[in-house]
Amino acid sequence: MVSTKSASRVIAILLLVVMAMVQMAGCSSQTTNTTATATTAATRYVEELKVGTTKACDNFNIAADDGSFQKMNTNSFCVAPFIEYDETGELLPNIMTDWEILEDQKSMIATFATDKGITWHDGQPLTMADIVFTWDYLKNVLKIDKVDELVSFEKIDDTRLKMYFKTSAYAFLMSIPTTEFVYPKHIWENITEPKTYTGADATIGCGPYKYVGCDKDAQTMYFEAVDNYFKGELTVKKVSVRSFDNHDSLIMALKNGEIDAMYDYSNSLDASAAPSITGIEGLDPGMSQNISNYQLVFGFNKTPTNELQFRKAVSCALDYSLLATAIGGEAGEIPGIGIISPPNVGFDSSLPKLKQDVALAKSTLEAAGYKDINNDGYRELPTGETMNVMVNPQFNKTKAALYLRIAEIIMKNLDAVGVKTTLDEQCANNSDYFMKVRKEGTYELFIGYTSPVFAHYKTAFFYMVQPLDNNKWGTCNIQEVVDAYKGLRTASSTEEYISYAKTLQKLAGEDVFGLALCWDKAYFPYRTDKYEGWVNYPGWGVINNKTWYNVVMKS
Repeated sequence: MVSTKSASRVIAILLLVVMAMVQMAGCSSQTTNTTATATTAATRYVEELKVGTTKACDNFNIAADDGSFQKMNTNSFCVAPFIEYDETGELLPNIMTDWEILEDQKSMIATFATDKGITWHDGQPLTMADIVFTWDYLKNVLKIDKVDELVSFEKIDDTRLKMYFKTSAYAFLMSIPTTEFVYPKHIWENITEPKTYTGADATIGCGPYKYVGCDKDAQTMYFEAVDNYFKGELTVKKVSVRSFDNHDSLIMALKNGEIDAMYDYSNSLDASAAPSITGIEGLDPGMSQNISNYQLVFGFNKTPTNELQFRKAVSCALDYSLLATAIGGEAGEIPGIGIISPPNVGFDSSLPKLKQDVALAKSTLEAAGYKDINNDGYRELPTGETMNVMVNPQFNKTKAALYLRIAEIIMKNLDAVGVKTTLDEQCANNSDYFMKVRKEGTYELFIGYTSPVFAHYKTAFFYMVQPLDNNKWGTCNIQEVVDAYKGLRTASSTEEYISYAKTLQKLAGEDVFGLALCWDKAYFPYRTDKYEGWVNYPGWGVINNKTWYNVVMKS
């Protein structure tokens, strides 16, 4: 027989056992829930993001100028740029983690991520030796024009440099996002012809993704995420980039779910393709206000396009409504006289829109001495010589039909006011010839496009104003315009930059050295049925430096 005291003791022990079991059950339940949560998060990772482009699947070299590999690297991909920018154009730190512009505005102390445990894709550590090597390599071997502004630099310690510039540290920072990145010294220090280097290690960077191979038959490149990348967790684990012959086949693959998003650098889909990607379940057309624009650039090395009254007459002769529709479809907008489009920093909304005035075009030509002397329907030069103005469309395999349509409209408009023109078919069809015309500045009426990288800081005026560097595009030599553009490119603050941008827009209306042909929308479609977290950069699309950390499987 058990005593009351013993019974109480047994009951107490049993209660302790039960409580312990409950606590253990609770712990087990909590552990299970945590595992379930982790599993849920893990299942939201994108195992393979499939990107489509029309850039050729070639040039597997971080120093190359073209090809799908190089264009993907404008998105902080295999390579790691010193600085990035976001969808608003705001500068973001990257390999250069911090900077302090000093009082003289021509020097700064820059801090680099050499203490973050970053390794090159071959396992070698990123060190200050790589940073020092890169600035020298960019300046003296690759001869990058913007890096020529860097006069010298000195090492402070293992993470910092003091850097000295010819003009403005601010301008230097603004000019380098995404396009200038760090090179591994141990690979490139003995390579004197970097753009043609074909070694297997030419693809090695220290960006969030490493190149793992290419299926030439399938025209597809493959990349894998780097483990424990210093900027944070990569939600996209693998990326494949497939090259298509044209946008039509790319769109079909996107609609069929063979790829997840389109990235084509400055080649947005034409507005004519918008209906084919609109209203489709699970597909977003990726429309944004284009930071870039199509433009007509006047050549200042030829007559009559170097004459102001002729340029003013051309400005009045063009049918901007028709051009806006041809380029931008229903969403196309007649541009303003200031050329640059609304999303750009410093855009002046107070300037008037361009408008067609055929009567004024004719009277302007007449008053300037451009008369039809022999009554053949076409005007001669004021000297009496025959006038036949060359129209030079930019070479662009993907957008060839659009450039020819723009040329057709311009030529028809000028024909209506008695100006004879000829299409430079070789310029439109031959890349080497186009590059020769562009570099030598022998064009007369050049139809071109401002890429989003250049629109961001250098603006459309880069293609129009006499060059300040080795990238020869513009020929406008009007001193006031050249000085204003130099001021924009060497501005020491955002306020100063905006002031020069507005001056240039005003001068564009007065001196007519170029014309925007449309302010259009950009279309870079992407799938929304499987993924979420996309950020659509204006004129650029959803494949950008934020993609790798934000896109996840749809919950």
